[in-house]
Amino acid sequence: MFSPLPRRKICMTKPSRSLLPILACCVALLGLGSSSAEAKVRKGDRPSKFVSVKNGAGKKVQLKSYKDRIVVLTFGASWCKPCKKELPAFEKLARKYDSKKVIFLAVNVDSDSAKGKAFMKKAGLKQVYALYDPKSSTVESFDPPTMPSTFIIKRGIVKHVHAGYRNGDVQKVAKMIDAELR
Repeated sequence: MFSPLPRRKICMTKPSRSLLPILACCVALLGLGSSSAEAKVRKGDRPSKFVSVKNGAGKKVQLKSYKDRIVVLTFGASWCKPCKKELPAFEKLARKYDSKKVIFLAVNVDSDSAKGKAFMKKAGLKQVYALYDPKSSTVESFDPPTMPSTFIIKRGIVKHVHAGYRNGDVQKVAKMIDAELR
């Protein structure tokens, strides 16, 4: 037969030293002690300014420069397979809105600027403005849920957030833009 385990006194007023590392891991996994959970930009938020975003000529770009337009802002990188499909689709979509007050901004977050610029050049962007954030300062402040992630901003307020990219998503983004143009 088996013998029962010896009974131990359990004190609920002080956590056991052996439980502290487990509790710390749980808090970290839930994001309760993390500042990035607070920085995540969501629908209805007023995103912070671009921290280190520059255009291809190295000139700093500010989000507030586009306050009178609907901004379609996407974050991506050369290593992101869906980004390779999203950018050409957004380039085609941007042509539809060329005469309207809509601007498409694609922020590349590659730490290697040359690799990021080559990726954006290969995408053949003309209507979508290529921007670069090699220090990832801006992407960290937005904290997108995945790559790519698209934020639709009107009058400085995030109206829609679209995570990822699959075939057919360009129509969803077009509907979001159209809703904001009304």
